[in-house]
Amino acid sequence: MVRFLPFLISLALSVYALFSCIQTPEEDVPHLPKLVWIVLIVFVPFVGPIVWLLMLRLQHGRRERAVRPPAPGGRPAAPDDDPDFLKSLDRYRDPRTTVKPPEPPKEPEAEQDDQPKPKPQDENTSSEPDDGKT
Repeated sequence: MVRFLPFLISLALSVYALFSCIQTPEEDVPHLPKLVWIVLIVFVPFVGPIVWLLMLRLQHGRRERAVRPPAPGGRPAAPDDDPDFLKSLDRYRDPRTTVKPPEPPKEPEAEQDDQPKPKPQDENTSSEPDDGKT
C-alpha cells in the first residue's frame, strides 16, 4: 500500500493541475502558452503540476495587488460611522416609535394678545353668582 502512495499523490496533483490549466483563460496563463503547460503537467510528474500551481499563484498575487484600489482616506470605515448613511436611514424610521424633541414654549405676550385677560378676584368675593339667598 505504501509503495502506491507516491503514484497516487502524483496522479491527484496532475489531475488537479490539468483541470486548473484547462479552465484558466488564455490571457491569464503565466509565461508559456496553455498547450505547453498541459504537456508539462502530463509528461513531467510532480515537477510539472507543482510549477504550474506556483506560477499561477504568483500571477494571481501580482494581479490582485495591481487591481485593488487604494483605500479612500476621507471616508469612514463602517457605515454606522458615516453621517450621510445615517441620515438616509431616517426615511425608514417608524414615526410611532421615534422620540420627538419637545416643542419650545410659546411666548406669553402672544397668548395675551389673542385672549382677554381674566380679572383677578378678591378673596371675599366668590365666583358663584349671588342670587340674594344666604
